[in-house]
Amino acid sequence: MSLTEIESELAPETLDQLRAVPIVKGHPLIAVDVDDTLVVFVDHLDRFIRTLGFEMRLVTYQLEGTMFPIGSDEALPFDDCIGLINRFFEEQALEQEPILGGVDALLRLSSLAQIVILTNVPRRATKDRRRNLDHIGLPYPLVVNSGGKGRAMAWLAEHAAAPTALVDDSVSQMQSASIHAPGVIRIHFAGVEHVRRIFPSCEHATAQVHDWAACEERLVTALGL
Repeated sequence: MSLTEIESELAPETLDQLRAVPIVKGHPLIAVDVDDTLVVFVDHLDRFIRTLGFEMRLVTYQLEGTMFPIGSDEALPFDDCIGLINRFFEEQALEQEPILGGVDALLRLSSLAQIVILTNVPRRATKDRRRNLDHIGLPYPLVVNSGGKGRAMAWLAEHAAAPTALVDDSVSQMQSASIHAPGVIRIHFAGVEHVRRIFPSCEHATAQVHDWAACEERLVTALGL
């Protein structure tokens, strides 16, 4: 797929943010997800919705069928789940706490590679996400994506023209990158309990890691840093 074709399939807002990233050609690049990769998400979300009378019961990595009124066996409809998640980001995005080891790992890696934060946070929460990342010590360029991240990764890899990696907890994002940016190193970050439990392996990833120490080591080796 040509660069023109990739750009035509990206959301205009995402493409604008990608173009604003100060990419240095020929320098390795690492794109990193946020929720449950750099900051706590699902556990925080569960605590939040419990204050509203709901709870999460994660047996699969999807929204439908995972949120329930406390004490009920009737799952919330999909749209209600989306509503709770949107409310979470409106009220809690500034309060999300860092995943152990991520801030320090990226600080070290940033001396060896370009770092880009690639997140699928709702766009109206972009400013709060930026403020929260800055607060916890992650001042790297932020790109808000929608849907699969494979095309954004293909765009980043094309412009970096150097070894490129994606770190993400989502197996669907690993698959998207494998389809649209197969040359990108794909690190499945299974650093939180529910991801490890639901996905003990990830066939679309280059590697699966369970903490930031292992992730940093894998990135250094795979990118030749």
